[in-house]
Order: sequence, then C-alpha cells, then structure tokens
Amino acid sequence: SNMITLRENQTEPINKAIQFFTEKKPKPSLIVLPTAWGKSILTAFVAKNSNDKMIVLQPSKELLEQNYLKYCSLCGDFALNAGIYSASFGRKDIAHITYATIGSIKSLGAKFKSLGFTKMLIDEAHLYPREADSMLGRFLKESGITHVLGITATPVKLQTNRDKDGQNFSKLVMLTSRSKKGNFFKEIIHVGQVAEMVRLGFWSPLQYETTGFDSSLLVFNSSKSEYTEESVQRAYDANGGSEQIVQALDRHSDRRHILVFVPSVEDAITLSKKYPNSAVIYGEMDKTERSQVITRFRAGEIRVIFNVRVLSTGFDYTGIDCIVLGVSTASIALYYQIIGRATRIDPEKTDALIVDLGGNVERFGRVEDITFEQGKMWRMFGTGGRLLSGIPISDIGHYTREDTRAIDARAEAPIEIMPFGKYKGNRIADIPLDYRQWMIRSFEWNARNEKLRKSILTTL
Repeated sequence: SNMITLRENQTEPINKAIQFFTEKKPKPSLIVLPTAWGKSILTAFVAKNSNDKMIVLQPSKELLEQNYLKYCSLCGDFALNAGIYSASFGRKDIAHITYATIGSIKSLGAKFKSLGFTKMLIDEAHLYPREADSMLGRFLKESGITHVLGITATPVKLQTNRDKDGQNFSKLVMLTSRSKKGNFFKEIIHVGQVAEMVRLGFWSPLQYETTGFDSSLLVFNSSKSEYTEESVQRAYDANGGSEQIVQALDRHSDRRHILVFVPSVEDAITLSKKYPNSAVIYGEMDKTERSQVITRFRAGEIRVIFNVRVLSTGFDYTGIDCIVLGVSTASIALYYQIIGRATRIDPEKTDALIVDLGGNVERFGRVEDITFEQGKMWRMFGTGGRLLSGIPISDIGHYTREDTRAIDARAEAPIEIMPFGKYKGNRIADIPLDYRQWMIRSFEWNARNEKLRKSILTTL
C-alpha cells in the first residue's frame, strides 16, 4: 500500500504524466514543476503505474539515488522491479524500471531496444543538449524509445546568437521553441506555477529588501549572457558592498542562518575574519573543511556563511532564513537557484529575507512571480508581466506580457494586402475570384506562407 498522501497540486500532473505514457504516438513533452514540488514523487508514481519497461534518467548520481530511494519507499516490496545502471554507483542492473545516468548507458541503445524498453522519463530535462547527435539523441535513436517525458523547474536554455552586425547576444529560449539547434521537446503538458507553491504553503514566504544600486559599472561579457567578473567586482566595491553587507547582518540580528554571496574569495575571507560567528565557502576549498563548515552552520554554531559561487549539494539546508545577494548577475537561472536556497519550509522559520545589494530583484522581479504561459508560443514572465525569455538578456525589463499579446494578435491577424505577384498591393478581397481560386490551387504552400493561404481562403 502506498503511504504517501498527495498534496492537492500533485494529483493532476501525476495523472497527466501517467496518461502521457499510454498515448499512441506522443511528441517528446515536458512537465514544469517548481523547486521543492517533490519531483521524485512524480517519478515514483509514474514508474509504479507503468506496465512497460522504463528508463528514468537523471544528470547526477545524487539525484539518481534520491529518485531511486523515493521509489523504493513508495513501492515497498514492489520495488524489486527497479534497478540502478550507473558506473559511478558501481551498479549495472537493467530492471523493469532502470534508474540511469546517460553517460553509463549511452552506447547501450540496441541492448535496451532488444529488451523491449519503450519509455523514458528525464529529470532536470533542461540540462540535456537539444542536438540530435548528443549522447541522449544517439541513445534515443538506437533504442527506438517512443515516449519521452521531461521534468524541470526551468524549461529554458541559454542560447547565443549573432545579430546582423555580427555582434553576439544571448537569450533564454524555451525548450519548446524552435531554434537553430533544433528543439527536442515539442510540448509542455503541465505547468505547476511557483505562485501555487507559495499559496499552498509549500514554499517559505519571502520578504525582499533592496538598496539603491548603481549598475552603471556592470559590463556584459562577450556573449552578452552574464556580467564580467571584473565589472561585478568593480560595481560591488563602488556600491560599498562589504560595508552594506555588514550593516545588513547587524540590522537583521533576528536572522539565524544566513547565506551571503560575494564576488571574490578575498572579499569572503576578509569579511569572515572580522564578522563574528561566520565562515567562508568557495570552490577550491578543501572538501573536509567545507563539510565541517556546513555541519556547524546547520547546528547554528556558525550564523553566516560568506559564499563564492558554491551552490552544490549540502545547501539544501531548510533552515536558511536570510540570503544576502552581494553580487550582481544577469543569469535568471543563477538568481532562481540562489533564492531557491531560502524557499524551503522549516518549522523554525516563518519566512525568509532576501537582501539584494546587487540590483537583481529590480532586474528580474520576485522569484514567486515567475510564470510560464502559452500564447502563440510558450514564454517566461516575471513581476509586472516583464518578459524574461526569447529576447536578448540585455533587453530584459523592456518588454511585457502586453507587448507579446500585441505580437501574437498581429500573427493571428489575416493578411489583407497581396504581398507579391500580379496583384501586389491590392486588397486580397478585391482580387478577381477566379484568380484567388487559382492561387489556392497552384501556389506551393508550406509552413512559411500558410498565413497567406488562410487569409485568401477566408475571402473565398
């Protein structure tokens, strides 16, 4: 018997996922679920309800273990039909439900095919390349898998393009958007919005405090996807970053478990030397030392961690009740990830405070306001309806939901004036009827000129 009682926002996506795997010929699809929704529960339910052999793919062995254990706890004895295929785990079981990492099974497509595997569930789907010649692409081709469902909180990819002057720019594109690299996922079958998580009490309420930040010193890198480290440091110094941080920590003495993001190891060390009950964490640090710091942080012996770009495992500590953003970023993914560290609920905290000293909230809005919506295409929006996807990152803040509605309406509006040929410039409705009928019969119609065909048809 299954001991898990589903939350009210879990039933629908789980049913949609189970339904997806029974469809005759579905396109590769996505389900969007915010951080802390309980993705491993969805994975387990889908696997448990599948009569067919299924591969569950995850990008890391940590996530693989988490998903597998959740499945075992959900299924009890029934879990005997699950196995792990992962070199880094030292286990190579092919079972009815096989939890795997792509690196370990990449050359086994034919083998999985011969064993009758037809279904695949992909966790953290945004991390996989979209190209057909990627490890995943090749595996899917060789295995003949027919049903692929991806799960992600952020159904977007960073893409760098060239403008007409040959300058690089970057944008976040929805995984379902057509692009030069192709788009493997074609549809989104369900979106769990962040606002729903907050409303139902599965996310900690967030309070925001922002300071007037002068962003004039920030400079984009060559792909215009992020600010240069050097300019982030200059802006931090010019805005009195370290003093601002100390003041914020003193001002909020009620906050017990604080994560502070600073631009450099030097800043972190200097701050931790002079601030009581604090420590520092950075990438190149000794592993043992790092885990000792995290243990003491969880125990409350250390109140503040000064952190330099370390967001990996160990920071899923639910008690974090304050984040101080001393850095500026142009990356929404990074912004979401950082603030996500404070969104977990914990009996010890009523809310979490986000102190932004880098102009980030002003740039992207509040994380709870992020939504994914389908107009003529899928898009990502933030606070005040600002558009976050499909436009150059440097243009974020300049376009809103209203603009996209206007664009979609124009795309829907029929063409009224004939754009080329014998009657170019004439209203289509005024062109002789037999000529309009001849156009429909004789032109070569395709996806690009479909709109003209429809426009002519409506006048017949």
